[in-house]
Formats: sequence, C-alpha cells, structure tokens
Amino acid sequence: MRKHRGMAPQDKIFLERGRQAVLKKAVCDLSCLLQRGYKVSSSMTFVGNHYQLTERERFAISHVASDGQSRGEALSFEALEGKELCIDGFNLIITLETALGGGIVLVGMDGCYRDIAGVHASYSFREETRSAVTFVLETLKEVKIAKAQWLFDRPVSNSGRLAALVDELSDALDVPSEAYATERVDAKIKACNGVAVTTDSEILVHAPRWFDLAAYIIKNFIKDAYVIDIRCEEDVREASPLQARGS
Repeated sequence: MRKHRGMAPQDKIFLERGRQAVLKKAVCDLSCLLQRGYKVSSSMTFVGNHYQLTERERFAISHVASDGQSRGEALSFEALEGKELCIDGFNLIITLETALGGGIVLVGMDGCYRDIAGVHASYSFREETRSAVTFVLETLKEVKIAKAQWLFDRPVSNSGRLAALVDELSDALDVPSEAYATERVDAKIKACNGVAVTTDSEILVHAPRWFDLAAYIIKNFIKDAYVIDIRCEEDVREASPLQARGS
C-alpha cells in the first residue's frame, strides 16, 4: 500500500513548463466549448485529441476548465467567524493529503484548488491523513467558527474511520466539530444553511455561500506544495475553440 498520496509517475509531465503552455491552451478551448453548451464528453474528446493529451492530462484539464455557471458567494477567511460550516470531508482531506504528500494540486478557472488523486469508491489512510485533519481543525479554531459538520460518503471505504479520527482530534483540540459517515453527501451540502466547504463544481453551483479551505491552508501553511496553474489566460467568450492552435 502507498504510504503517501504523492505524485504518480505520469504526473511529472505537469512540471514541464513547455507542457503547461499546451495545457493552458487546452483549458481555454475546453472552457469555450463548455460555455457554449457543448457536452462534456464530446468536448473532452475534441480537445484531448487536438492537443494529443494523455488520459491523465485530460483528467486534469477537466478539473480546471469552467462551464461558466454562476456560483454562490465566495467568503473570505475572516468571514467564517461565528459561522456554521458544512464540510465535504473527502473533498477537503484528499486535497490536503495530496499537497502534503508531494502530489499535484491544480488551480481551477474559478480559483479553487483541486487534486487529481482520482479517489472515488475506495479510500485508504495515508501518512498525511492525521496532519491534514489537524491543519483543518487548528485553522477553524483560529477563525472561531460556531460549528463544523463534516460529511463523509458512507459507501466509500474507511469513511467511518476517518469520521472517528475527526471527532477524536476535534475533542483533543477543543474545536466545535462533528463528523458523520452518511448517504447523499452532495445533496446535504447543497442544502446547507451555513457555509459549504468544498471545491466540487456541482455543489458550488447550488451553495449560497462557500469557502475553499484547502486553498487557504495550502497557500498559508504548505509552502512546498506542487501547485500548478494552467488556467486559461484568454477571454474564452471571444475565443474560437475551432481555430487551429499550435500545440
């Protein structure tokens, strides 16, 4: 079993400056297609084939591109004081584990930090897990939140164990925080009356208020993280995804 949620061998391509320039163009074209209403699957195929992207690169740009949908209010860190938070548990912890373990973290067109670990139905603890949870709790204690409710997808393996770790460390650090392994996490966070802590694009479309806690922690406390910015530098509303662009 891997001890760290670090960089996969195929991810080293993201550190190549010349390749990042290609990916920026791909993100521009993919964003333009999505904002014009083209389907995700056909858009990914078109852009991926045009730039001869690897499967890993295609997965990455899908995490960065923007479909142009409006979002709720993005709060500042200071605005969290006295607020109740609904935390998308796996979304937050896996991103921090990735940053702590030397994996790639991407900056989305919306400014959110996202990992490309690709963890879905199966989750395993890493050496960074406890540190990731501790970073979150200490940060929440600093800003003096009213309460945090962590939600972990019950069908995902080890969700109960991770929720128990959060509760254990919350008690030890005296943070008003409770964790649950539960069903329909996305729907519950969308309906949250407090602040949604997630970078899941589908949830952000529905959440009235949200905060990217992973980005805040990485920027301020994980200085050696591999944060890759391949955001489009053009106005994709004016760009044509069909014009030939050199790769």
